[in-house]
Amino acid sequence: MQRRAALWITGAFRTSPSGGVESIAGLIPIHLHLRKLAIRSAYRVSTLPSNHALRSLLSKDFSLNSSPHPQSLRLLTPAKKAKVKGPLINVDSSLSHLSDSFSPFAPESKPGSRLMDIFPDSIHFHPCNRSDKHEMYKHVSSLDSVFSSSSSDRNCISVVTDASVPLVGSLQAVSAAHLYRGGRQVSHAKQASGRSSSTDAELYSIRIGIAKAISLQCNHIILITDCLPAAKLAVDPSIHSSQSQSIQVCRLLSDWLAAKPSRAIDFWDVPSKWRWKPHLKVHKDITSTRIHAPPRVGATLDFLRHKITNDCQKSWESTFWRKKYRGSGFLLSKKNRKFLTPTYVKGGTWLPLANESPSLCARMSRAILNHAPIGAYRERFFPLEPKSCRCGHRLET
Repeated sequence: MQRRAALWITGAFRTSPSGGVESIAGLIPIHLHLRKLAIRSAYRVSTLPSNHALRSLLSKDFSLNSSPHPQSLRLLTPAKKAKVKGPLINVDSSLSHLSDSFSPFAPESKPGSRLMDIFPDSIHFHPCNRSDKHEMYKHVSSLDSVFSSSSSDRNCISVVTDASVPLVGSLQAVSAAHLYRGGRQVSHAKQASGRSSSTDAELYSIRIGIAKAISLQCNHIILITDCLPAAKLAVDPSIHSSQSQSIQVCRLLSDWLAAKPSRAIDFWDVPSKWRWKPHLKVHKDITSTRIHAPPRVGATLDFLRHKITNDCQKSWESTFWRKKYRGSGFLLSKKNRKFLTPTYVKGGTWLPLANESPSLCARMSRAILNHAPIGAYRERFFPLEPKSCRCGHRLET
């Protein structure tokens, strides 16, 4: 079925190799896609409440004190557990890699009790339009004026946060926050945030920055980050990766804002490519820090989701290099001195080049796959037909 869909999308000949057509269409092999969905769904079990039926079937570490089912993994001996195979065993082993804890029914997440429901006028977000250079310049100019005016207010603290996720697997992510009062840096906080995604690490830096600012006694907090989605997650206590960090932020801000009605917090977005000086300072601080991860350090939900997605993508790329999959006549091309490999992100590697033109897509696909009504094609499938080129060459390619 996927082969039919790929042929329909690309307009390639039906004699074209399945792998080559799938690569051009940006359709990952179905077995890799199913493997990704199965493992990602196993991680979702960690978000279930303690009274869910699946919890009673898991081992002691993940049952959350629920009563064991007669067929529970908790009641199996180690010898039996080593022999048993199935989805429950896969779920139980997958959850051992997770460091996140979730609260599906946290009081802070109830409608009407959420932070944004109680203090809608005390929490403000200032996004930056990064697609327009003029709007970006105006936004950063406004941020400069706000940061300068805050230096004359002793009751205002500016918090500049950033996080770094190293590409080396043996290192942990690092989150940091620099705090300014009266025009000078008065404090800083920097901690390792384990194996986490960039958004999770940014959320962690926001949490430690807000906690530090509240401890310094202030009435106004200006938090500056280059990841505004993480700032919005910080005040969202619903279930998501690093939910525990958001719940802590909501508790801290709820008590702080309730003490004085005049208190407020502003979240400002600053593009990292602008190299704004206070943000550049904290960025250099975290990128120069290397913290090694313990052998069995846990990981956040988003980190594990991204990992399995990347693993499936790499498996697809390794499969692509087999001629039997992509076809012996597949046209390999380079971009920035690297061979193009298939992906399903943003429409794939080759498909966007056709500019949504079906005819151009069909011609491009046939040329890449070397399956087109040309001499090379006729030589292979119809050897009795003419195969010379109109230019006079003996073989049309």
